[in-house]
Amino acid sequence: MVRLPAVIIFSCMLMSVSLFSQDNPSSEIIDVFKKGNPAELGKYFSEMVDLSIPGFKELYSKTQASRIVKDFFSNKPVSSVSVNREGNSPDGSKYTMGSITAGGKKYSLYFLLRKSKGDYRICQLHIQSE
Repeated sequence: MVRLPAVIIFSCMLMSVSLFSQDNPSSEIIDVFKKGNPAELGKYFSEMVDLSIPGFKELYSKTQASRIVKDFFSNKPVSSVSVNREGNSPDGSKYTMGSITAGGKKYSLYFLLRKSKGDYRICQLHIQSE
């Protein structure tokens, strides 16, 4: 009989962690950069992404943006990522600003998340030389 309340409490804790990560995937996205696997970012992209990285500045499909980001970082291993500011916009979108060091060069990092199909997705990703 004591086991049932423990199972219920544990289930509620798991649900709250899951709900938090769905509402704020910014930390997950930063972790993807920190792990040195930016190609994995594609799973966080919306169907269309306003992408701005050296050599590319346009609106791309999820597939195209994933390929471009993967190619950009293929010869630039990520050595550090820092977050300077996170916040919410009046329209409900979430933004993150920071910096990333990759391939020995420092870049400013900005991404904007908007809710799409129930989850927050990257609709803008900007990585610019500092």
